[in-house]
Amino acid sequence: MIIKGDFQKLSLAVYGNVISDITPAPVYNSKPLQLPEPVPLTKAVDPANSSDPLTLARTLLLLMPESPSLSLVIRLMFCLKPSNDDWDHPDFPYLHAYIDRDDTAFDLESVVQNLSRPLPEDTTIEALEAFATRLADLIGPKVIESMFMCHTV
Repeated sequence: MIIKGDFQKLSLAVYGNVISDITPAPVYNSKPLQLPEPVPLTKAVDPANSSDPLTLARTLLLLMPESPSLSLVIRLMFCLKPSNDDWDHPDFPYLHAYIDRDDTAFDLESVVQNLSRPLPEDTTIEALEAFATRLADLIGPKVIESMFMCHTV
């Protein structure tokens, strides 16, 4: 109890019963919990028994209105954090890297920045091969310099 004020005199009365014998609190004895018996998953929801393990995930996503793509869900599950600028973009989280555009700058820094986003799902193998070729041309041929020099005596 806190009493605060500018007092000249204060009277206080406390009412209650006097407890002379304090009884100790009962001792708690823990008991182990019974673990439930494991029940195997039914084949309908067990991805290990499915011919296509992604079927269950796709089916569950179809239950949601305006559901995101499975690749976006996987990206978000693995916490691949987008850049700070992407959060404010009106198309977020549907931002993709575009490797088949010729109108963008193609230097190493812009390539790394562009590839920080996932590729669109409809990216073709031909587009990937063309991008790899452009990137290889940008980097140039591999130069191997010998670390050992031969000396004749």
